[in-house]
Amino acid sequence: MDERELANHVLEIVDQTAYRISARRILAVHLAVGGRRVFDLNRLRDTFRKCALGTVAEGAALFVKVLPVRHRCQGCGNNFEAFNRECPCPECGHPHTEMIGGEELRVLDMELDDDAA
Repeated sequence: MDERELANHVLEIVDQTAYRISARRILAVHLAVGGRRVFDLNRLRDTFRKCALGTVAEGAALFVKVLPVRHRCQGCGNNFEAFNRECPCPECGHPHTEMIGGEELRVLDMELDDDAA
């Protein structure tokens, strides 16, 4: 999923939520993205800004938290979090671990403009 697809997906969620709660203007969107997703944060923010033109999120700030990736050790079965793709198990030092998860994309929160009429 590239930056445009991410931005459009987030805007779809924001738009549906704003409609459901009768929000007229969104000031900020807080997003959590799994660490396995490959994207350029500046390009995502710029694309979000452009895609949001003419929507309730026009001018909204986009805050992104990159989540660590869960790993499972192939030696001892230990599950742990790490930001690197390849890392040894912190319990047994085994060099072979597999990534589990890391593809999450969640809208955590939206800041609303209470004064929008």
